[in-house]
Amino acid sequence: MHRPESILPASATVPGAGSIVVERVASASTVLTARASAPLKLLVPRPRGASAWVYAATFGGGLLAGDSIDLEVRVGHGASALCATQASTKVYKSEHGKLACQTLSATVGEGALFALLPDPVCPFAGAVYQQRQRVELAPGASLVLVDGLVSGRAARGERYAFTSYRTVTEVVQENRLLVLDALTLENTAESTIAERMGRFDAFATAVLVGPRIETAAAALVESLARQPLRSPDHARNPLLATASPLPGGAVLRVAGEEPEAVAAFLRTSLAFLAPLLGDDPWARKW
Repeated sequence: MHRPESILPASATVPGAGSIVVERVASASTVLTARASAPLKLLVPRPRGASAWVYAATFGGGLLAGDSIDLEVRVGHGASALCATQASTKVYKSEHGKLACQTLSATVGEGALFALLPDPVCPFAGAVYQQRQRVELAPGASLVLVDGLVSGRAARGERYAFTSYRTVTEVVQENRLLVLDALTLENTAESTIAERMGRFDAFATAVLVGPRIETAAAALVESLARQPLRSPDHARNPLLATASPLPGGAVLRVAGEEPEAVAAFLRTSLAFLAPLLGDDPWARKW
């Protein structure tokens, strides 16, 4: 995988490549560019408003072995943008160990807000998946980034039956590395992925940073610090959550026995985004 160095030109035909440019025009966040090559497609239900909304999808309903999605996003000075998905990112079985991968590179300008809220990745049995995300924040920029994983098609006996899952997230603030988060899941001679993940079928990490969400991030850290790890009757909690403070923000981590519980927790925890984005980004998914 590689990191794109510039916004794709109009003639770009690289399979899976795309670009999104959002700028503030006449007091409104406006999509100036939303361009993609198959199998990637970009849907723009809200091209202009308090924030611009773009949804990423694929023509095949998921990622096949050998697919490479390479998306570049630029959110200009003072603009607000949401980038999300319509549903979970399905990763189909790999043939001959071929990789399915996604790369996202984003720059967020001064005073801008970028909300990256995809549904979780759902690797099928035998899938080989790799993901890399890098977001560069200018002074005064704000970011909410969610990265989630579900165990696979558990109802079909494919709980953690994928071959390999790797993800790396980098957040750079004013040319300084603020967050470097990486996860690799593979079976080993000592244990399987399912054994190591225990009773949990869904995981999510959220990075919250910047002046526009700093107060909400601090409140979330304080709220979770007061919650006990066990319920009053000492039963095991079906969902565990913790938040670690960052300079000007926080990192939220959630693990749940049910994907629906993790999704509901994230929606509640990130409810402060609705007025910033002009609407609830999860409202039409429930």
